[in-house]
Amino acid sequence: MHSIASYLNNDIIYQINLRAFTNEGTLNAAAKLLPHIKDIGADIVYLCPCFVADSDTDKNGWSARQHKSGLENPQNPYRISDYFNVDPEYGTNDDLRAFVDAAHKIGLRVILDLVYFHCGPKAVFLYEHPEFILRDEFGDPLLGEWCFPRLNYESRELREYLIANMELFVRDYDIDGYRCDVGDSVPLDFWAEARERIDQLKPDLMMLNEGIKADYLDVFDLNYSWNLRAAFVNCVENGKSVQSFVENMTNFVNNHLQGSYHSINLLENHDSVNDDYENRLEKRIGFAAMNAGLVLQYTLPNVPFLYNGLEVADTNRHSIWGNRTHSANLVIDWQNALTNDGTARLKLVKTLSALRHTCEPIGMNGNLEFASTSSDNVLAYKRTLDGKSIAIIVNLSPDTINVKSEIEAYDISPLLINNSAISLSGCDGKFSAHLSAYGFAIAEII
Repeated sequence: MHSIASYLNNDIIYQINLRAFTNEGTLNAAAKLLPHIKDIGADIVYLCPCFVADSDTDKNGWSARQHKSGLENPQNPYRISDYFNVDPEYGTNDDLRAFVDAAHKIGLRVILDLVYFHCGPKAVFLYEHPEFILRDEFGDPLLGEWCFPRLNYESRELREYLIANMELFVRDYDIDGYRCDVGDSVPLDFWAEARERIDQLKPDLMMLNEGIKADYLDVFDLNYSWNLRAAFVNCVENGKSVQSFVENMTNFVNNHLQGSYHSINLLENHDSVNDDYENRLEKRIGFAAMNAGLVLQYTLPNVPFLYNGLEVADTNRHSIWGNRTHSANLVIDWQNALTNDGTARLKLVKTLSALRHTCEPIGMNGNLEFASTSSDNVLAYKRTLDGKSIAIIVNLSPDTINVKSEIEAYDISPLLINNSAISLSGCDGKFSAHLSAYGFAIAEII
């Protein structure tokens, strides 16, 4: 397994979907909000693709999702024409350099999104290098899952082209790493060679693989999975017991992460909000339940991942195809930050970020031990590192519950309590709580 960058133990990733992040949808507009990202406690900015998107209007080359969106926008950020230049929709190459510089000045790292499984049907390199994509016996492009031409990794020249692309943004833009779209579908030996090359330019780079293949962790720092979201939704939306959550987490770690916690914890991302349309997760489960999910994101192992706007309880529709010319203003409702829910969410995110940064047991290196409780709806676990233990208890139901866990605690110091009262149970010193709907408590065991 690749040894992950040490800073990832306590770091938090914040995803910027440029089309949804600001009304302007540009890099310069996004740069103005970098201090906000820093203020809520994020450390790494993950920027959705900002490279030149293919503008081919032939709808036969559009994905089913693109048709379903109803936005009639040919430009999908994940159907790229030119990997080396910023799309004018977002600004210029110099704007990207300025964005990275502004982030670095306030202590934020920046990672870019690489889309190397497929390309646009009119990608600029295809005129000189038709062999850069897979073709059938008649010379027609072989299409991937989303109806886009698949890149041909049998071509040594293609590999060099893409590695040069990765080297360029590290060398000339000082990028801090990459999130690799559909990374599992790109040959691992390509990623291994690319990583070796870019590490020579900047040894502390991070690489995030969109996938769950365990052997890819031999090259990548983290896998990018939906596991936490799926397990959480199964409990709060589908009524499954917390035992299903524990089994899901345990099986995922053992089968997909080489027994480690080298992944991310997400509740939303650009794909989920795109496919949820007007029915975002927060709309479906409610503000309080989403808060409980955030506690899980931050206090379970793996790296917390915040989709832009989650910190102000945004529920607007976002779309991969929505921008200032092809949407009904599908952007974050930043005014929500001034509402009761918005201010409460901001406070919670800042508090959880501060805990993640300062409380070592809840970071990547802390041991995780799930504990049984007297309720099928209450999740309890303990995080331990260097003799220091943190107890976490979360109600994943809309009911008020008095619950006793099997976490031993003869004295406790509360760190964060919401809609809860915590106590020790009798002479056996068990961590117990009175939890209102979706209430939670985090406490240090003394």
